[in-house]
Amino acid sequence: MHWCRCGVLLVLCVSPLACLMVSSCPSGCCCPRSGLLVLCESLGLRSLPRSVPLSTSSLLLQENRITYITTGALRYLGNLTRLDLEYNQIRAIQPGAFQGLNKLEVLTLKGNKLTNLPQNLPASLMHLDVSANCISALDLVSLSSLVNLQVLKINSNCLRSVPDSAFDTLPRLRSVNLTNNLWVCECDILYLYRWLLSGRMKMATDLFCTEPDHLAHRLLLDLSVMAICPHVLLPKTSVHNDASPKTLKPPTVSESVLKTSQNVNDKVATRLVVDDSVPSLTKTRIHPGHFTLEIPAICPQLIQTQVWSTLKNAESFHREHQSNP
Repeated sequence: MHWCRCGVLLVLCVSPLACLMVSSCPSGCCCPRSGLLVLCESLGLRSLPRSVPLSTSSLLLQENRITYITTGALRYLGNLTRLDLEYNQIRAIQPGAFQGLNKLEVLTLKGNKLTNLPQNLPASLMHLDVSANCISALDLVSLSSLVNLQVLKINSNCLRSVPDSAFDTLPRLRSVNLTNNLWVCECDILYLYRWLLSGRMKMATDLFCTEPDHLAHRLLLDLSVMAICPHVLLPKTSVHNDASPKTLKPPTVSESVLKTSQNVNDKVATRLVVDDSVPSLTKTRIHPGHFTLEIPAICPQLIQTQVWSTLKNAESFHREHQSNP
């Protein structure tokens, strides 16, 4: 006897030919529902089967050895609504692999070796399962076309974060499974963190951090924003336009230059030079004759030591020349 399986329902076929009564069926497969359902499970297939009836609505190919799907390989199956490729060894799916599957609603790619989401997925998809693969990043272009997607399973992959607005273009999404990924609980995960807190849909929220080390094994939603991204709340440095007042830097004090004329009867002037690039500051002058001192209002402590040192030197110089006319 030959057994044909359809989900949990087992259909007993009297002979191998019973599965082929209505339409042709791929070699080794079983087609129990007038060609609408094609079962090719656990046959050791290394590529997609040939001669699948055009009327097929469900094609089940789980637990085979298929490694890749080429462009246009399924284009003639325009009535397909369900495609199950669970637990194969698929490493690559070419961008046009699902071309022509405009009625496809359920696609299962669980337990393969994919590193990226397939490109150019049909907009008709309502259920996508890519769990237990090696996917490390979500492609926004691949997701944005799935306007009818309701269920997304991407658990047990290698995701470290989710890009901003990743789920914002999926208006009908109602269930997401993101558990068992390699979440890095740093600033890049804030979009996912806030999206989870919004509680807009049914989903597992037990997402654990794997990095950084001090947050490893912590639940993402148990953390605060500051714990995840400490600098996110720091005030931004304001940018002043030309019309706004500028912050003045402390004056740059250069070495005092003592200028003495050749005629000893000339007045001796000692100047403490202030950077001319700050026009609003008054230059500091020390006149030995009466020792008046002008110190800028900004940061006087910065120049106090040099000013008094210069003052002392000027006083000594003045007394010396008075005693030797």
